[in-house]
This record gives sequence, structure tokens and C-alpha cells, in this order.
Amino acid sequence: MNERDEADWSGPGEAFATLGNETRVAILHELWAAAREGPLPFSELRERVGTRDSGQFNYHLTKLCDRFVRKTDGGYTLRAAGGMVVAAMLAGQYEDGGFDGPVSTGDPCPDCGGEVALTYEDERATIACLDCDYAVASANVPPGVFEGRDRTDAPVLFDRWLRTRVAGVAGGFCMACQGPTEARVAPAVDEGSRAAKFAEATDVHVEYECGRCGEVVLSTVPEAVVHDPAVVAFYHEHGLDVGALPSWQLPWLTAAPAVVSEDPLRVGVTVTLGDDALSLTVDGGVDVVSTDAGSVADAPPTDRPLVE
Repeated sequence: MNERDEADWSGPGEAFATLGNETRVAILHELWAAAREGPLPFSELRERVGTRDSGQFNYHLTKLCDRFVRKTDGGYTLRAAGGMVVAAMLAGQYEDGGFDGPVSTGDPCPDCGGEVALTYEDERATIACLDCDYAVASANVPPGVFEGRDRTDAPVLFDRWLRTRVAGVAGGFCMACQGPTEARVAPAVDEGSRAAKFAEATDVHVEYECGRCGEVVLSTVPEAVVHDPAVVAFYHEHGLDVGALPSWQLPWLTAAPAVVSEDPLRVGVTVTLGDDALSLTVDGGVDVVSTDAGSVADAPPTDRPLVE
């Protein structure tokens, strides 16, 4: 039995049970909407929620206090947990979690020249070529990411959202529970596992594992170093901002990294821009240990596999 199996879930279970009432959810929504106004007095909060029975309203409000709502001398405000509940509801309440059809990125596939587009079905977004197996990224996305924004911007929105999330994981915060994450370069694994799609494309990939909930986020090695200072400077020297370019315009992101040595583990990544190249060496902890700028002709050879 691992640490997660032994965890006491009675507290979280009780917390979620507390939210199983429309009046309580309405209270959280009204406090969230009034966040800039400061604490709301009892009578004003009850009026905004629309509950006539003062005693019944007080009962539900009391159930939320301490865990989701804070009582102050001036009235009631949301605690951090209450704000997170409202944010989660807002993120997923807008659309049905899918688009009617693909949304083009406007850029051709580097492999076949076909159309690279975003598809969104059952709350999972994927950027890939519609004519071949070339793929850029795929992840579950809450509908709120696309709500109220131009549908033609969906590919860029998804790309930015995913980069932000992965950057947070790389920075040490789990996507799911905000617990501490640890990064490592891992070997490809057998078909049928969570990393099987990476196994077909490269000998290694990056795993970010949460020490609290066990959530594992997978990434390619090139994706893990896209924000490294050397890469940022390399693009800046060419008059470009690597952070502003969508992933499908960075073909080296889907290039297979080369295993330079196994003991200690060292992996090579080559960033290319025109005739120039930047070679990086990454260790088993996903830290860049060396860089070397030069020409594409002198850079280590790489293949661009189809990585999803």
C-alpha cells in the first residue's frame, strides 16, 4: 500500500459533501462576484442569493464558514478554497467540451504539407496534421479556456494554455493538486503504458511526477528546455521571442533527442534557426549542463519523429 492509499480522505469527502446544495453554491458565487467590494454583510449576502428564510440561509452559510467562507467584522468573504471551487465551476460550465470541426492553425504540416489543425472532442484538444500522423500536442482542456474568444484563435489559445501548465509543473507544482513535482528523463516504455506514444518516437522522454497525488505529466525532452535561458537568448539574437511562437512553428520540438551517454545519463537536443543551431546537453534531472552554438551543418543529426 502506498502513501496515497493510506491517505485519510474523510476531510476532503466531507468538504465536497458540504457543497452539495444549490444555496451554498449560490453563496460562493455571490461572494466571488463581490470580491472587489469587500466583505458582504449577512443581510446583503442573503438578498443577493435570494433566500427569504433567514434561518435557513444562516444554516447553509454556517456550513460553509471556516472551510470555504471567512467571517469578519465587516461581513463574509471567500477563503482561498472557496475561490478555487468557483473557478473550477466557471472553467467547465460554458460549452459542451467540443467543437463541430477542426480549427486550422494556418500553417502547413512540415512532413506532408497538409493542414495542421486543432480538434476538440470530449474536452480533449489535439493539434495535429489532418492528412498524416504528424502531431504537436494533445491534452484535456476545460471548456472555459475557449469561452468568449474567437474560435479561430483556439489553436494558439490551447498552445499557450498548455505551455503555461507544463511550465508550472516544471516549476514544481502539480497540475492536479498543486503538490511538489519532480522531473526526470525516463526511458521509453512498453506499448500500452501512458508513455507508449513517446516510446514509438524516441528512446527517452520527460516525466514530471507529483509527490502528493502521483499525477504524472509527460513531455518530450525538447519541450522541457524550450524556456531555458540559452534557448531564449538564441531566439532573441535572431530577433525572435520563442515564448510568442506557437509550438507548431518550432519544428525542433518534435525532433528526437540523442542519448549522449547512459551513465551518467546525458541527452542532446538541437535547436535550429535557419543555418544556425544551438546544441544543449540535458542530464537525468532535466537540467541543461552544457550548450554549444554553431551551424546546422556542424550540429548532431536528428530525426523529427511523430510525437503526440
